Amino acid sequence: MKYIIGLLTAGLLLFGCSKEGGHEETHEMHEHADDHSGHDHGDEGHEGHGHDDHEGHDHEVITGITLNNGEKWVADKHTNDKVAEMKNELANYKKSKDYEKLTTNLVADVKELIKGCTMDGEPHNQLHYWLEPYLGMVKGMKEANSDADKSAKVESIEASLNQYTEYFK
Repeated sequence: MKYIIGLLTAGLLLFGCSKEGGHEETHEMHEHADDHSGHDHGDEGHEGHGHDDHEGHDHEVITGITLNNGEKWVADKHTNDKVAEMKNELANYKKSKDYEKLTTNLVADVKELIKGCTMDGEPHNQLHYWLEPYLGMVKGMKEANSDADKSAKVESIEASLNQYTEYFK
């Protein structure tokens, strides 16, 4: 089952992000040493995107993401809606304490976020500074072995979702 989920995630990462106008932008998936996965852009306009900036453990603060001349970046409605949905999943978890359900729902939400991506240009680049470590956090949720580990992973997810709203509107 994990193999199938991994293949689906890889497929969405490879082909999911599309630009406005309907044409597809293909991203190659790569793995960091700390198991954060994401995108290798390879097209113009992505210079300065240092993937090494994202290495570390789940509690690391994202480096590389910046504001747009002191203002939040404009994200597409789909991305903002998916982040809001993930925050709602987290709020539901705090009431139910159903970690498996939270994990399953966040994995599905991330797949939908990637599949419906229409952002491009610098806002898209900045999104990836946030998204790549977040993907690793969500993937890492399945590896939690204790209540303390689960709690730490949920705290990291919450911090990352809050960070999204610091940089995007």
